[in-house]
Amino acid sequence: MADLSVESSVGSRAGAAPLQQMQRPRERRMKPGCHRPTSYGNVAQHLPVYIFYPTPSANPVEPSPLPYLNSAPPGAAASHAAAARLPTIRFRLALLVLSCVLPAAIVSAFLIYDHYRVERASLLGEAMATARSMMSIVDRDFDTVITALRTLSVSDDLEEHDLAEFRRQASNVHAILPITEIVLYDPATRRQLLNTAAAPASPLDPGNPELLQHVVRTAQPMVSGMYRGAGGAATITVAVPVLRDGAVRFILAAQVRPAALNPILAEQKIPASWRAAILDPGIRIVARNRDIEQFRGQLPRPEVVARVRQQPEDTFESLTVDNLEVVTLYSRSIKSGWTVMLGVPHGNLTAGLLRTLQSLIIATVVLLAVGLGMAWLVGGRIAHSVHALIGPATALGAGRAVAAPAVDFREAQQVADSLARAALALDEARGRADQELLERRAAQEALQAADVRKDEFLATLAHELRNPMAPLVNALELMRLPGRAGPPPANVLEIMERQLRQMVRLVDDLLDVSRITTNKLGIRYDTVVLQDVVAHSLETSGPLLQQRRHALAVHLPEQPVHLTGDATRLAQVFSNLLNNAAKYTPNGGRIALHALLREGRVRIEISDNGIGIAPGALPHVFDIFFQADRSLGRAQAGLGIGLSLARRLVELHGGVLTASSAGEGLGSTFAIDLPLAQADAQPVKVGDAGDAPIATLRVLVADDNVDHANTLRALLLAAGQTVNVCYDGLSALRCAEAFAPDIAFLDIGMPRLDGYELARRLRADPNLAGCTLVAVTGWGQEKDQQRSRAAGFDRHIVKPLQLAQMKALLRERAALVETADQGSSRTA
Repeated sequence: MADLSVESSVGSRAGAAPLQQMQRPRERRMKPGCHRPTSYGNVAQHLPVYIFYPTPSANPVEPSPLPYLNSAPPGAAASHAAAARLPTIRFRLALLVLSCVLPAAIVSAFLIYDHYRVERASLLGEAMATARSMMSIVDRDFDTVITALRTLSVSDDLEEHDLAEFRRQASNVHAILPITEIVLYDPATRRQLLNTAAAPASPLDPGNPELLQHVVRTAQPMVSGMYRGAGGAATITVAVPVLRDGAVRFILAAQVRPAALNPILAEQKIPASWRAAILDPGIRIVARNRDIEQFRGQLPRPEVVARVRQQPEDTFESLTVDNLEVVTLYSRSIKSGWTVMLGVPHGNLTAGLLRTLQSLIIATVVLLAVGLGMAWLVGGRIAHSVHALIGPATALGAGRAVAAPAVDFREAQQVADSLARAALALDEARGRADQELLERRAAQEALQAADVRKDEFLATLAHELRNPMAPLVNALELMRLPGRAGPPPANVLEIMERQLRQMVRLVDDLLDVSRITTNKLGIRYDTVVLQDVVAHSLETSGPLLQQRRHALAVHLPEQPVHLTGDATRLAQVFSNLLNNAAKYTPNGGRIALHALLREGRVRIEISDNGIGIAPGALPHVFDIFFQADRSLGRAQAGLGIGLSLARRLVELHGGVLTASSAGEGLGSTFAIDLPLAQADAQPVKVGDAGDAPIATLRVLVADDNVDHANTLRALLLAAGQTVNVCYDGLSALRCAEAFAPDIAFLDIGMPRLDGYELARRLRADPNLAGCTLVAVTGWGQEKDQQRSRAAGFDRHIVKPLQLAQMKALLRERAALVETADQGSSRTA
């Protein structure tokens, strides 16, 4: 097949290009053998056209042989070697099984461990509640003994010192309490006066002197720790003072054996593997559910003792006195100082977790074994079908007949059918090759003809431009003829005006074609009504809004809102923004247009709930040709000029267009801020009092553009005015001080002294306070107008200054002068 070359629309040629370029002419990247065309005017500057044509060959009609059909393609051996290093289907399926089973096993292990933590916390919480309950029972039993002793302490028999009768009462109390004896002490003699466990005549033990002294000092009941009594037996003393006249007269004490606390441990039904103990205020073991005789009176391990002394309750890991690893929980009574301690073995906490994890591991291994086995079997079936397709593919590459192989799954059968269809299509392609080659040669000839037409277009354009220029040049030469005096003939002026108008129209047509890229937009400033402009834009955008089924809400002021601008261009702005919102909002969305008046301006917001704008794209939405990725196709996304054009139009109206968005998927808002028209603003009409004479005024013209200053001076002189012209700001200031003008037309960007500073100095001169200052400048944005007003200008006119505008300003100033003169005459 012949190579293809490519030619641009202006006829430039390059080297050969492959066939694939003909199939992808819309790609943005420049391909080898491809040139960007020169322009057909301004439009083609942004519309590249790539033109392909075949390079003539020795035999352009007959197709070239296809060598790849009869030989192996280059690099086939390397390709086979690379394929041998690729993983097999069975390996991929094994990875699939692993990727399914292992994550599930990991998640299951995590959930099991999380469940273990919850269960552990719950178990330890219940154990702490049990310790608190047991501590409450210990305090309750001690309180029972204290209450009984207090009851005995107010006995009348004790008051009357009838010890025999008091002994009988104490013996009755002794019989119903879990105590060994009740003793009456005399703190003065530190001896027992009565003991229910001894005969009346028996000698009595003096008791525990330190305990007695503590009760005397505090005059409060107390429970001692465990200690060895006179007989060597372990005991616990519960003592209360007997008060007479506010002083401790006697001490009643009950002796409690440590064994009396054992039922408290038994009643709680603590698991046999747990360790439970009751400790006295000295943190000695008093009662224990295991091996109490071995450990009674001993202290727990030092680290346990230190933790118990630090705070009333805690949970921590430690060793018991019998060397068992446990989680220790304890609760110490603030009132009595006694402590109940529980030890939960680690095995009780982790046994369930270990059993569950073991089951999970077994299940995971079984699932992996089954899954890998299935992957091996299924992978073998798939590999067999894929290998069966190698033969037809090789036959297709060699140009031989393709036979459909027997395969085991649908996708492989579809590939086999596709290979067969490709073989048929290849045969048909061979038949079309000659025809396509002929068509390409015809296309080449057509493109060459288009190149000729392009040259003709440029020649015609030059001709059309020269046609009106020739009469203009002739008229100028006619006016320069020697010996000629007076104004030029009227027919010469008419010819010049007509030809100039024709040239302007031609240039305007060309500029209209390229106005989007060059921003050369014509604006006609009139007083327009916002409500009418919005209504016109809705007529334009209505079909697209209805097509997309958008809900549109319009909120405008009831009273007419007057603006100064071009109604067509303003409607174009609103239509662009409404269309933009409609395109980038999913069907059935909400769009709102809201106008708000404030401080001589109107703010119009067009918001939607569409796809929004990414933060990184927001600063560039008004750039020419910029398009953010908004999930739309090229046909719908446009050329990326609408927003740039809208912003330029708004700026030409002295306004500001801004965009905001909370982010992608959160909608967008475009806000237009425009100045309101002046209350007395009226459209300037050509011919209004145009022929009426204008009173003679003193006029100052200052502009560093000499041609503009002199032509403006000529117009003013023709209107019967007295004119002084200056070409820089400093000269204009000196002239104004001597000339005292009634009105001054001042440029802004002048050397030596700019127009702003000149206006400020003229306003500071009391002799020139009544002078009307008019800024005539090329700067026309709102900020420029604000600066001119701040400097003291009365009017801000954007160049060129129209004759009607100039006459209107002169008449306005003449009327002010006449009014001032009439006021002065009446005063005189």
